[in-house]
Amino acid sequence: MAEIRSSNLRGPILFSMPNNCILCNNSSVFPLEFIKTYKKLGNRSYIRCPECDLIFVPKACHLSQTEEEARYNLHHNTISNEGYVNNFNEIISLVRKYCPDVNSVLDYGCGPGPVLAELLKRNGFECDVYDPIFFPVFPLRSFDLVISTEVFEHFRDVRTELERVISLIKPGGFLAIMTSFHDPISNFEDWWYHSDPTHISFFSMKTFYWICGRYGLNIIFTNMKNLIILKII
Repeated sequence: MAEIRSSNLRGPILFSMPNNCILCNNSSVFPLEFIKTYKKLGNRSYIRCPECDLIFVPKACHLSQTEEEARYNLHHNTISNEGYVNNFNEIISLVRKYCPDVNSVLDYGCGPGPVLAELLKRNGFECDVYDPIFFPVFPLRSFDLVISTEVFEHFRDVRTELERVISLIKPGGFLAIMTSFHDPISNFEDWWYHSDPTHISFFSMKTFYWICGRYGLNIIFTNMKNLIILKII
């Protein structure tokens, strides 16, 4: 492993750069350079893969699971938050339009208050929830649709987590993902999305094209910004 020099207020930090991409296993990954060092979050570094275009934070820079959970407990997203609910209702409208014959749905990474699951039930869907911290019982069945909103950016081991998600989808079923894509961003260091310390994996449209080719999926809808719906071939 190559060494990366990073820094925080206490001075320089050295740690080993990953040899391979955590999604496609390509060995030509490289660190992103920050010109505006004040844009960098503490001692974090960012690694980019030229093959699948995933950008990820090395394991040495991750929060501990206790620190990560504490951050999530600061969130106050509830059914009474009109803007939050409206965003989910827009996703449900897209599901109705692009995902025919869906009955069973899994809200993957629902967080402490599964608002989306409640809205899906109100709209006539059968919906279960899973969250590794707050609802940690892993489902033992598959679903017509798996929805994962603002979750993929938190994945520590993208390939393993992605394969777990896909294993939960029935043949011919759908996967809806909401996470901000990095490809509209002209300069990654100026992008607000990486400033959250729990955000450690960043996807682009190229990343999703690679995922589709590798795992037998088709893109049936995307807004090219932060939402994509895939179908199992």
